Amino acid sequence: MVIQYWRIRDRYYRLVGTKCDSCGAEFFPPVYKCRKCGSEKLSDKEMPKEGKVLTYTKLYEPLPGFEAQAPFFLAVIELANGARVLGQVVDSPDDSVRTGAKVQSTVRRMRVDGESGQIIYGYKFIVAT
Repeated sequence: MVIQYWRIRDRYYRLVGTKCDSCGAEFFPPVYKCRKCGSEKLSDKEMPKEGKVLTYTKLYEPLPGFEAQAPFFLAVIELANGARVLGQVVDSPDDSVRTGAKVQSTVRRMRVDGESGQIIYGYKFIVAT
């Protein structure tokens, strides 16, 4: 069973990152020390659901566990608050995935744990229409 995943599942379902209580900078994935001012005073913060594609690639040789999804798009997304996220772009026509495209986060099945059969869900992105 993938217990560690269930302990932090909100971070994957709701894109929960951190916000610096000192300078207001926001980060995803969460950090333990602000990269902007060095403060350790941080709070959990749900990230915006909207963003834009900064750069992307189409993977034909998938990472382990993603073989059934190949080929697929992997993109660096800049969220509306400036935080950057690496994520898969799904359920979108190939020609709509491009630099500058507006995207929205969604929750999709990521994989199935082989031992327990537990289905693991997480965030992905779709091109906004």
